[in-house]
Amino acid sequence: MADKDSTSPKPFRVIVIGAGIVGLSLSHALQLANIEHVVLEKHDKIVSIKGAALIVWPAVARIFDQFGILDRITKTTAPVENSYKRWPDGSLICRDDTMQTVSRLFKIPSILFDRQTCVSHLYEGLPDKSKIHTSRRLERIEQTDTGVRVHLADGSIEEGDMVIGADGVHSHVRKLMWDYADKFEPGSIPEIDKEVMSFGEYRGLFGVSTAPDNAQLGNSNTHMILGQDVTMLLFSQMDKAMWGVTFKDEFQKAEHKGKATEAEIEAVAERFADLPMTNNITLGDMTADLGMGANIAVESAIHLCNILHREFASNPTRRISTPDLAALFAEYQAGRYARAKEYVETSGKLTRMNSHQSYFDHFFAGYLHKYIMQSGGKALIESLSVAPKLDYAPTRTIDESAEGWHWMETQEMRKGKKGVWFKYMVLTSIVGVTAAYMARAGLPALLMQLNV
Repeated sequence: MADKDSTSPKPFRVIVIGAGIVGLSLSHALQLANIEHVVLEKHDKIVSIKGAALIVWPAVARIFDQFGILDRITKTTAPVENSYKRWPDGSLICRDDTMQTVSRLFKIPSILFDRQTCVSHLYEGLPDKSKIHTSRRLERIEQTDTGVRVHLADGSIEEGDMVIGADGVHSHVRKLMWDYADKFEPGSIPEIDKEVMSFGEYRGLFGVSTAPDNAQLGNSNTHMILGQDVTMLLFSQMDKAMWGVTFKDEFQKAEHKGKATEAEIEAVAERFADLPMTNNITLGDMTADLGMGANIAVESAIHLCNILHREFASNPTRRISTPDLAALFAEYQAGRYARAKEYVETSGKLTRMNSHQSYFDHFFAGYLHKYIMQSGGKALIESLSVAPKLDYAPTRTIDESAEGWHWMETQEMRKGKKGVWFKYMVLTSIVGVTAAYMARAGLPALLMQLNV
């Protein structure tokens, strides 16, 4: 891009690659900001049957309210009634009321549905659907003196000032970005950063099924089933059963994984078919499709759009220099890195804990966690209360005076009691639960002395 900052007759233009949850959220936010853009989707339709369960937490529900689609979503979904944690045989460990507590504090019904329903709401709620173009597969990206050119498989070209990759975990845009950096700034992308996306210790199978007649899953409930090297999730929403299996597997390079074949899906489903999900159904009672969630990605899209609105809303034809554009990207990264890192690390720890990767993980997930669940719920509420929203669009139906949105304002009053409360909970939980754990695990009795 040219190093100049002058007025041009052409407005600043964003090219978004991918029309999934994030790509469509970007289009909503960019349309509200009056920023010129196009969203390019490689498939021939926007709403497909692919995908699994999504839980939309209050932070993203508020963003959807700014888009004007939350009211329709809540009218077509049933709020989660109960959440259960289960042993590998499907028997109950405990109920988890975290979702219900969050819903009450933020005065937003808990939203549970499948990915394709979310995509449908986002697409149908767009003010201008002409921004979304299907059957437009990315080939390469060219940076010019005046912007960027996106070359597509059909021979067409889209020109703009910024390309945003919203094309999933195996992102073609990210690979092209790395290739460009290696060519013009060798070493600017550390190999360790690339390796993070190249290998995976866990794999997943996710699906949406019609609820079996004998399932007795309820109108809207969630189940987490723990196990050695495997964790299962089962969500019910009206007549649908949405489920997922996360399992430890051999490390594999990303380019050797990609999209699973039907044979691979069937092989994994057969491997875990006999695993109990509740007292009366197994995984074999379900069928398979692949999918993933997107709460944190939607937040990131909104943070970027807030920056773009600040820069271009009042002067959409302003040309921006390469250094200034780089500064915007750096601002975006600095604003999202810590929060995204926290979510990724916490997710990894929970995956290992729920799949019993150590004796402590087994002990904590099965016995201790239910006694200190309230502490984890408070941490989640704190995180949701400071989540970003659009700076330039009002909310429409939600009540932002709800206690949850102002949770951090009274945090200082809680700090004095928090340390004492948490210490008490941890100590009493360890003393009260260790005997039960050792008895169930068949371990010899131990004499424990706690020095506090």
